[in-house]
Amino acid sequence: MKILIAEDQAPAALYLRRTLERMGHRPAVAPDGEAAWEMLERDGADVLISDWMMPRLDGLGLCRRIRAVEHDRYTYVILLTARNNRDDRLEGLHAGADDFLTKPPDPDELNLRLQIAGRILAVHAELGRRNARLAELATTDALTGVRNRRRFHEDLDLLLSQARRLREPLSLVMLDVDNFKSFNDSFGHPAGDEVLRRVGAMLQSSVRGHDLVARYGGEEFAVLLPATGTEEAVLVSERLRSAFRSEAWPHRPVTASLGLDTAGPVEFQGADDLIRRADEALYRSKREGRDRVSAFTDRLAGPAPSPPADALPSPPSLAL
Repeated sequence: MKILIAEDQAPAALYLRRTLERMGHRPAVAPDGEAAWEMLERDGADVLISDWMMPRLDGLGLCRRIRAVEHDRYTYVILLTARNNRDDRLEGLHAGADDFLTKPPDPDELNLRLQIAGRILAVHAELGRRNARLAELATTDALTGVRNRRRFHEDLDLLLSQARRLREPLSLVMLDVDNFKSFNDSFGHPAGDEVLRRVGAMLQSSVRGHDLVARYGGEEFAVLLPATGTEEAVLVSERLRSAFRSEAWPHRPVTASLGLDTAGPVEFQGADDLIRRADEALYRSKREGRDRVSAFTDRLAGPAPSPPADALPSPPSLAL
């Protein structure tokens, strides 16, 4: 294990370091609590073995500081002390210590306490992995594997704040699979689910690494394009539309209608307004015959037909 020793007395620190090295651990030494805190922040450690009484920051203060800050990894804290009365140990536990050893520690007892620490750290690591997995599942659409609506709204708020700060545009593309209800009615829901899975996979593989894809609801998807203005977003949308037309779909061809809007970089609307305007553009595409792209800024200029598929740039990669 990676172990940090916080000990201001050089002979005691040397004894501990050599004992731990003989046990096969990787110890580092800090001469006081402040130095130990800096090393923990920079390099981390599985276990901290800290003297109770130290200059600048004592063991109790170091424990409190560690427990006051949330970290991805848990640090197991063992306090070294000559204090054995009940009140002292309660004070140490209240500060966040996990265990205590009497100075100087007996090597066999130290080894046993570190074995216990290893088991507890393994439990913490497994809980961390499970919590991360649960968090991922809570924000992922179970059918398609892309982000779900809840995660989409979180990402949209974050990206809008970032775009305002950097004074860059942010485009939102809303995509709806055309005539999806009739597809389900004709070929059944399992076939419809397979179409949605393929749509999610197509979108994920067709956009840049920092673009975000989400299932907004039913057969409707959303794509967030950071640092992308309206003209570029139209090109991206046209390439997606063309990719749908050229895909070898089972049962019958599948097309999509798309609408988009751009926030900034001069004027930024809120998240709700951006969604509403992109959705209006999407429904304009559906009203005008489906299988087309509309931008909200086109509304005042009247209908603008989509360019033919053979006029689009190739290959259909969306790297801008």
